[in-house]
Amino acid sequence: MKKLLLTIIIIFGFSNATYAAEEGQFRFGAEIGWSPVELEAEDTAQSIANALGETVTTTYDTGVFVGRLFGEYGLSSNMAIEAGYFRTSSADAKYSAASGTASESYDVYGFDAALVLSSEGLFGKVGMHSSTVDGAANVTIGGTSYAATGSADGSGLLFGAGYEVDNTRYAITRYNDVGGIDTDVTYLSVGFLF
Repeated sequence: MKKLLLTIIIIFGFSNATYAAEEGQFRFGAEIGWSPVELEAEDTAQSIANALGETVTTTYDTGVFVGRLFGEYGLSSNMAIEAGYFRTSSADAKYSAASGTASESYDVYGFDAALVLSSEGLFGKVGMHSSTVDGAANVTIGGTSYAATGSADGSGLLFGAGYEVDNTRYAITRYNDVGGIDTDVTYLSVGFLF
């Protein structure tokens, strides 16, 4: 992860054209990124196998896309406040056994606010988020299906860093304790400011 961020900084570090929100300026932006996820599907498959006494196979996602819309207001030439809305694609896992199937799916979304400090195109940010994790599960045994849904809400710390050039932003951002549970989302993104 550190090597990737260093590579991005080196590649784009030779450009003199950097832009940050100036004092009193308001800008909109959009980011798209990718975050690795750990659904612990192998452990779940083993638990199902132990309960059923039969072999269970599983397929599962190892990452999700993250989209974010945000606004930024310049407090000074090197300081801004930022607020946004973020949402992930669905993280899914599927399980199959001789006696039935099961699946689980999770989505994360929420709002964030951060203080952004910048210098020479490099920036760092720290703030808070309010987020929700929605989950859904389906189990089919002997032709009968059962469904369950759940949701967790909470807030946590966010921090990030990156590089901005020509109104294009390359960043890494981490949301701690999404949904108020012990789950984090860390994503690499590219963003465009308008």
